[in-house]
Amino acid sequence: MAPVTQINVFSIKRGRTDEFIEAQKSYIGSIDLPPGLIGARMYKSADGKSAVLVAQYESARALEEVQQREVLRRHIDAVRPMVESSSPSLYEEVYTTGSFK
Repeated sequence: MAPVTQINVFSIKRGRTDEFIEAQKSYIGSIDLPPGLIGARMYKSADGKSAVLVAQYESARALEEVQQREVLRRHIDAVRPMVESSSPSLYEEVYTTGSFK
């Protein structure tokens, strides 16, 4: 089974971007990598209005299992007041070029 990638674009409330990014960094630094999560990257827009989380999972089922973890649910509740909207979607890789790291 091929890995799946979840890309989630967050629109951050005005003046809360740094707080949101710090909360994300604190959360990921405080947990063990859950089974099924291969890895994740977060990007902050240059204008500070949005952030993008790219997370790769072993399978769609692995993503579902990670989403059921209580620690993640508590984290989502904690950052929700900082977020205007989010739009998570699942993607399958089509190609990679260059030495993307």
